[in-house]
Amino acid sequence: MALRMEWSMEGSFSGAAGQTVRDVREAVYWLDTSLVRVQERANLPPFESDRLGQCARLLRARMLDEADSVTARGKQWSATVGPLSMTLTPTG
Repeated sequence: MALRMEWSMEGSFSGAAGQTVRDVREAVYWLDTSLVRVQERANLPPFESDRLGQCARLLRARMLDEADSVTARGKQWSATVGPLSMTLTPTG
């Protein structure tokens, strides 16, 4: 089942993005890829980059632990960890 992935980040480098993904694992991949780009391009101070990495690890763990079973039942899943927010919505 495909999912609509929408995520946002607040703080010194705020923004939002969305796309359709095959499953939760692909959503995790794109979250990780996007955050690496942010950390490379945003020139974040080391403490902010570290905090973003810690929040990303916690969000990733929640996605892998909770989101798969929730979206498999056809329900929307969302979570916020620090400056990161993620919503996964089944599309069909």
